[in-house]
This record gives sequence, structure tokens and C-alpha cells, in this order.
Amino acid sequence: MCGITGGVGKSAPTKPELLENLERIKHRGPDSSGVFSNNHVTLGNCRLEIVEIKDGAQPFTSSDNNVTVVFNGEIYNYKILRQQLSNYGFKFTGNSEVEVITSAYLHYGLDFIKKLSGMFALAIYDHRSNSMILARDRLGEKPLWYYQKDDGTLIFGSEIKAFLPLVTDKSINEGSIYEFMKYGYINAPNSIYSKIYALAPASILVYKEDKISISKYWEIDFQEKLKISYPEALEQTYNLIDKTVNSMLTSERPTGIFLSGGYDSTLVAGFLIKNSATKINSFSIGFESSSYDESDSARQVAKYLETNHHERQLKPDPNIFFSEIIAKLDQPFADSSYIPTYELARFASSSVVVAFGGDGGDEICAGYDRYFAATRFQGINSILPILKLPISILSKFTKLSEQKQFKLQNQLRRFPNIATRYDSLVSLNLEKDLSELFNSDMFINDYRNAHSMVNPLTSKAVGLSKLLEIDFNNYLPGDLLVKADLATMSHGLELRSPLLNYELVEWMAKLPSDYKIHGFTTKRLLKDITHKFVPKNIMNRPKMGFAIPRADWLRNELRDLSYDLLTDQSAKSRQWFDAKESNKVLNDHKNGIDRDQIIWPALCLEVWARNWL
Repeated sequence: MCGITGGVGKSAPTKPELLENLERIKHRGPDSSGVFSNNHVTLGNCRLEIVEIKDGAQPFTSSDNNVTVVFNGEIYNYKILRQQLSNYGFKFTGNSEVEVITSAYLHYGLDFIKKLSGMFALAIYDHRSNSMILARDRLGEKPLWYYQKDDGTLIFGSEIKAFLPLVTDKSINEGSIYEFMKYGYINAPNSIYSKIYALAPASILVYKEDKISISKYWEIDFQEKLKISYPEALEQTYNLIDKTVNSMLTSERPTGIFLSGGYDSTLVAGFLIKNSATKINSFSIGFESSSYDESDSARQVAKYLETNHHERQLKPDPNIFFSEIIAKLDQPFADSSYIPTYELARFASSSVVVAFGGDGGDEICAGYDRYFAATRFQGINSILPILKLPISILSKFTKLSEQKQFKLQNQLRRFPNIATRYDSLVSLNLEKDLSELFNSDMFINDYRNAHSMVNPLTSKAVGLSKLLEIDFNNYLPGDLLVKADLATMSHGLELRSPLLNYELVEWMAKLPSDYKIHGFTTKRLLKDITHKFVPKNIMNRPKMGFAIPRADWLRNELRDLSYDLLTDQSAKSRQWFDAKESNKVLNDHKNGIDRDQIIWPALCLEVWARNWL
């Protein structure tokens, strides 16, 4: 696990500039670093040493001097690939993943990327063709950003901050501001900057003679459905997860698991215990407020599974959270669960270097209540014009909060298309709210279609599969995996997510929807597998999520900060938000009308602007 950065072209970073770039992301790889530099290409790596510690130094140049490679991540099948490449006549000087990647590229060309199973972002400079290849893993677990200068030079890095001082055009992408305020994050390929881009998941970029070409090398097929009995699906899914977890247990450093007490992390913990010869370390954090505290559930699961459990109770100071955590983000990000995830990673990193997590379980097996709500109400489109369901009735059909029930009720009548309705349901803020907040309707008219979750999707997936497709293309890579990477790598901690193994994802996408949502039960298949490890009486509890008391903080500890940052002259000078509407929203919230869904992202955006513009 590492941080990478570099460049190629007429004004590629000099060696001193590259070293400065690496210094800005050394938290990603605090154990060692290395650089490659000549007159038109530089590659740098700061390394978190996990496997093959003695042999894994980077950058790595092939023995024939044809290619030089840096990469960030873990290749779980590298030993298998190494054996296959040895059979083709390749000689290896060590046992590192990076040498296997190098040999795979030399043998397969660009198709090498399809041979890799893992999480990764990598850069390969081919000295023969004077070309640079950048690539990301299929799901987007590891990030990669890039920028092309006016003279054609390409620069890149694991985080924007790595190369931001070398960016000459820091103009803001106003459409991304709209996207951010709507969803709380900015999805690839966009960034907050007009000319800085995120390489999308499952993409490979080739740079040659100042030209960039990008192609996708993998997609999930949500249309094909297998004809398989439920018991067969249960058995094969169990075996696939078992195989995946076992393949990910390679590490020469201490290992643990983030344990919330929910189904996904408990499922992974069960398989870890099954496949590990040593006792598993588990980590959880709790809050003083019982409404946001999962620590008791985690404690019960840990006791039943007999893990070596570590727990910490947080007594948060929200103002410090903003000054020490949110302010360090080089791209606006408003998922408030980033704060407890960051604190959990900080806590775990004092004991382990590798942590497992349950990310992906809700997406592969339809675990969110919104999936249930959106699909079940799709069948009543014909009576939408006259439908006026009271909240008391809605609450019997969904587990959504009252606020989201009101929101769903409105969207039932406004959006008969399931994908458009779902987009409105997962949005933090709707078009009406944003049009009132922004200084100009330019944001709405020019950017609402270009920055919509559902606009780019052209497949014919229907029903639940369409909703899963939306999240796999947007919410998962744009929000959840960004949160996981930034929170853990800020503390030099590697996070492994077995439920995001691409073969498991492909398999789950082909299973019938009834195996995911059955009656009133969401995540049916994974829950039944989890019960093989932990009984129902321990697991059956309301889904909580990893949340903070955001509305309360904004009404109390963060109230003055919110008013100061969102209404002072600096905020007004940006001309993003209407000052009168900003005051109205803040006053509404102070007086008991929850407006945290619009205040929180606005505050995160302003904090970002004051630290990075």
C-alpha cells in the first residue's frame, strides 16, 4: 500500500519537485520512499510495507530497462501470476507484487490489467514507446488523479495535494459545486477543479506524444440473471467469500477488522476467524449518544466470536473535527460518517497496519432500506396522480426516517421513472432547494443533467438491478470508497474489503433480485450466511449506519462556526450562495427545522475553499 505520484512530458516534475510531492502524501506510505527521474519523466512512491517487505522497493525497473513501474494497492493473486509468468520463461529477482505487475505488462501488453485481482492504482512508463500508462482497479478502491498542462505534460498522484502546487490552472468547475451540494461528493471523472480529473474505476489511460486516450476494461453485467436455486446460490456465495477472504490474508504486518456489529463486518469477521490461525483483533468506537452508538452491538458480536476486541468511546469536539479532519481534505467531501471512520482508523492504526472491513455488502446484496422503498413503490405508478399516502401508512412499508418518508412521498408523484426517483431519494438536496440557495440559476440550468447519477447510464437493467447499477457507478466509488481510502491512509493503515472482490461482485449481480430482497427482508443472502457464524438473536437489530449527531452539532457546538463561515464577507465574495437564503437556512435550523442536509455540505465546501483556494 502506497502513495504514488509523477509526470511525463516537456515540463515533468523535477526530482526536487517530485520529492516535495511525495512529502505531501507520506502519510499513505510512511515506511520508505523512492524516485525515478530522467529529463522528461519522473515516478515516485512512498511505501507502506505489507507483503514481501524486502523485495518490494519502488519504483521498479525491469531487468531489460524497458519499463518502470510504481503502484499503490494489493494484488491478491500475484503469487499465481508469478507462477504463470515463470512458466512463460520470466525470471524473477524477488517475490514482490510490483515485479509481477512489470512482467505481466511485458508479456500481455495492456491486457495485463485484466489479469490483476485486487485494489490498485498504478503507473507504468514504457521506455520503448515513450508512453505512460495509468490504471485503476475495477471497483475504484484506490484513487488516481491527473492533470495535463498547456504544454501537454501529464502529472498525476494518489491525492490532488500531491501535485497541486504544479497545477497552473486552478479554475473551479462550477458544475462540480452543484454536484457536491446535491450528493455530498464529486464523482469521477470530475473534481472541484476544471482541469484536474479523477481516473474512473476500471479505466486505463495511455499517454503518448502529449495525447491522452482512456478506455474501460471491465463492467458489471446487471442484466444476465442465473437460473439457480436459493440453496445453491447460498452455498456458492459462501464458498466464493471464503475463498476471497483466504486470498486476502497475506500480510507480514499485524492485522485486524473494523467491527460495527452489523451484518457486513460480522460476516467478514466470521470468515477471517475461519481462515486465520491466530486470534483476530477487532476494533470499534462508540459515541456518548445512544442514538449513534454501535459499540454495544459490536461488543456482543466480538464476545460471541471471541475476537481480541478493542473499543474506544469518543467524546467529540466538533470544532476540532473541522479544523483537524475536514480542513485537510483537498477535495470537498460531505459524508459526515467520514469523521467516525477517520477516528476508527486512527484508533486501529495504533495496533495494526492492515484492517478488514465490510464495505460493499449493502451494494452487492441490496442492504439499504431505500432499495426496498424504491422498488416496492414502483408498482403503484398507475395511481400516483391520486395517491396521498399519510406518513403513518408509509412507515409500515419502509424503515426510512420520517424526513425521508416525506421525501419519498413527494418523489412518488413527481418521478414515475424508478431511476429518476431513486436519484432524488439519494440526493442530499433537491433542485428546488439548490435553486433557492445558489446566487444564480446557472448551476441548475447548466449542470443538473451533466451531473446527475442517472444520466450516464444507458444499460437496460431494470428494477432493483438498475438501482444497484446506479450505486456501483456513483455512490460506491464516489463516496464510500473515497471515505474508506482517505480515512485509513491518513493513518498509514491498509483497508481490505473482501465483499468488493470483483468475481464476487460479478456473481452477485447475476443472482435473482428475490435472493437479495425477499418480502420485508433486505440483504437476504448475506444475512443467511452471517447466521452461520452468529445467531439471529444477536444480529437482528435496526440498521444504524456509522453516523454522527450532525443536526445537533450544527444547532449547538457548530452553530457559531456555521454562521461565521457561511455569512461573512469571504463567503459572500465567492458569490456561490445567496446571502439572504443562507441566513434563512441557518435560522430555520437554529429554530428546530432540520436543514443539516444543506448546511453540512455548504460548510464543508467553505472550509475547503478557505484552506485550498
